[in-house]
Amino acid sequence: MQGVYYRNYVYQQVTGWESFEPALSRAETMEYGDLWRCASCMPKHWYQEDSNGLSRLIDMLYKRRSLIRDLIAGFRDSSRNPFPNWTEAPRMAVAAGAERTERRA
Repeated sequence: MQGVYYRNYVYQQVTGWESFEPALSRAETMEYGDLWRCASCMPKHWYQEDSNGLSRLIDMLYKRRSLIRDLIAGFRDSSRNPFPNWTEAPRMAVAAGAERTERRA
């Protein structure tokens, strides 16, 4: 639940996986070089000129990008019920996302 907004009203427009597109698919398929191109545009003071720390961050983001869909599904399925207007069948959507992830791996 870390990193989520504490008021559910911000999630009212979420009706299914399509609500996260195209950002979700782009994040899941982002290449290592793409992350570095984004990072290279950041002002150095944003990461306190800690190049090693930035490198570790890029490595972690690259490794964790395949977890995004599972994290959203876990949040969706939590007792908090953050997406009251989700209309897609939850189990089928997760399975479809998992298949897509397996094909990329």
